[in-house]
Amino acid sequence: MTTPPPNPSMFNLDGTFIEFVGDQPTKAKAIHLDVEGEVLTIKLPKELRPVLRSRLQPGDYLRCIGRTKVDGTTITLKARQVFTLLSPLPKPYSPSQSPAQEGKQPHSPLHHATPPLKIQVCHKSGCQKRGGRQLAAALEQALRQRNLQGQVTIQYTGCQKHCSKAPTFTVMPGGHRYSQVKLSQLPTILDRHLSAAKPTPM
Repeated sequence: MTTPPPNPSMFNLDGTFIEFVGDQPTKAKAIHLDVEGEVLTIKLPKELRPVLRSRLQPGDYLRCIGRTKVDGTTITLKARQVFTLLSPLPKPYSPSQSPAQEGKQPHSPLHHATPPLKIQVCHKSGCQKRGGRQLAAALEQALRQRNLQGQVTIQYTGCQKHCSKAPTFTVMPGGHRYSQVKLSQLPTILDRHLSAAKPTPM
C-alpha cells in the first residue's frame, strides 16, 4: 500500500489543556488548548468525547492530531487523535523551550513540576474596548506593587471566546478564568494565586 504524501490541512499540536468549551463540560464537544501562548479551540472526535470529558484536568499537557477546515476567514480545528503527554519541565527564563527536547512520552500520565505562574489576557480589540486595556494596566501595576513582575508573566492571547463577559483573564496553570472583572477585585484575586510567590530581591 502506497503511503500518501503529507496533507497540508493536517495539524499536530502540543499544548496545555485549559478548559472544555461551553457552559456544560459534561456535554462539551471542544476544548481550549494553550499552544505557545495562543488559545486555540479544537473540536474533539465524537468517539473520544466521553473519555476525555471524564479524564482531562486543566493543566494537562496534550498532543492533538487532526484536520483543519477553512471556510472563508474561519479556520476550524478538528482533532482525530488526542494523547496525554509528559509536560516539559520548565527551565528558568526559557519559556520557548522545545517540548521535543524534554523527552515527552505519549499516553503517559501527567507528572511534572509546577510551571511558573502566567496570567493570560485577551488582546483582541473587542475585549480591549470592554475594559481589557485598563485590566492589563492594573495587573502590571499590581505585580510591580508586590515586586513580583520578575516571577509572574502577563501573556496577551488571541480571542478566548468569552467576549460577552469581558474583561477576562486566565491564571495558569490550572485554567482559572475570571470574567467581568472589576479593578477593585484584582487585589483579592491576585492574592489568592500569588500568596506562594516570592518577591524578586531588590
